[in-house]
Amino acid sequence: MKITFRRSLGAVGLVGLVALAGCERGDPRVARLSVGMGKDSVLAVMEGKPTAIEPYLINGQYIEGMFYARPGNADSAKRASRNMTPVILVNGKLIGWGWDQWDSVAGANKIPLVDKSK
Repeated sequence: MKITFRRSLGAVGLVGLVALAGCERGDPRVARLSVGMGKDSVLAVMEGKPTAIEPYLINGQYIEGMFYARPGNADSAKRASRNMTPVILVNGKLIGWGWDQWDSVAGANKIPLVDKSK
């Protein structure tokens, strides 16, 4: 299989766009995350414990939604505020981050999305 320079450059650009999409709401720490990382590594990259954790045991899987206040954003202290950065682990391994990912995991596992900021 012959891979052209143009095709490989396009793949690199796509990866870059995905990385930027993770940072688009102002949390540069997520650019250093990678799927499959262990919880200890995630805690190190995200520089400590999350503001809030939502743990669930569903169908034999331990799902953790960890919510981090974004750097420099005082309004992000409320858990359900969309100003926070969610990081999602299943059985101690990172599967994704961001609100689209959390909404997807929550929907697939029938986790209620409760706005605790009200």
